[in-house]
Amino acid sequence: MPENKVKKYFSLIEAWAWCDICEEMVALNIGKKEIIDGLKMGIYAKEFKHSNPAPNPEDPDDISGNEHTIYIYINDNYDVTGVKSFFGESPTTEEIGAETIEVGGEIRIPVVVKDIPPMAVQFGMLTKEQFKVLKICDGMNTLEQVAEIAQISLEEIEKMMEELRKKGLVQVIKRI
Repeated sequence: MPENKVKKYFSLIEAWAWCDICEEMVALNIGKKEIIDGLKMGIYAKEFKHSNPAPNPEDPDDISGNEHTIYIYINDNYDVTGVKSFFGESPTTEEIGAETIEVGGEIRIPVVVKDIPPMAVQFGMLTKEQFKVLKICDGMNTLEQVAEIAQISLEEIEKMMEELRKKGLVQVIKRI
């Protein structure tokens, strides 16, 4: 799989993200203001619906010409830290588990169970890092993917999930 790339300009970035469905790089122009506004909520995720303009007509299993979605996660340095490709409104359990490191045969998916306003950070209820991580816990990312997107070690994410679980903010769902 090719590496995601970004070119940074004054007011926008050009991002090339690998789509597992098209098996191609998808190019996007994203305004830096949009990213900065998204980062105020912890992390920026761009949703982009598209279809492969040139699916393989010889392959009856190639459904990349059908509309599908990629989520592109971008950090405060304007780098792509994660990409997720899927059909429909959200990834299926199989798509979530397809690229994960399984732990004891389980896929661990953190899900936010309580909506947290950004003011929680200002009031000292959460650290900025915890708030950022909660925004990635959308039910579509495994713990390993959350760690990769947030650029934090898996061990730190696991500790953070335990703290957030004790606060009643997140639940880690285990799937086999």
